[in-house]
Amino acid sequence: SSSNCARCGNSAKNRCGACKSIFYCSTNCQREDWKRHKAKCKAIQLDQEKADSHSFHKREFDRIRLKYRLDLPDKAEQIAELLTQQQMMKDDDGRGGGVSAKTFAETFGMTIEESVVFLEWIKVGVKFKEDTLDVAKKAGIT
Repeated sequence: SSSNCARCGNSAKNRCGACKSIFYCSTNCQREDWKRHKAKCKAIQLDQEKADSHSFHKREFDRIRLKYRLDLPDKAEQIAELLTQQQMMKDDDGRGGGVSAKTFAETFGMTIEESVVFLEWIKVGVKFKEDTLDVAKKAGIT
């Protein structure tokens, strides 16, 4: 498929090799356009890396969840209790608390590395939920 060159507007088949989001008809046009495209190109690459990392961690979380059968009701309840108990142990400044990777690993018979991946993904989910609820509250939805 082809598009128009970002610099001259001619028919173009070559994409920027870094971000793959913009077309050029020639390496000369790409070189001439680099000063203008550079910042956007870097931002697109960072977004792509973040999305790739996010996908990788989600796959690892799912692998760990299935490997240790953490989606079974009794395990899910055990996880919830462990996370809730540890959350209550925060100090007055809101620091501390949270289950340690070592404790989580020992409780569920996994490696500390697996525990870190699992707990970090839980944090991502909690943050997403908090952010979503904050937006919903501000919009008067809840």
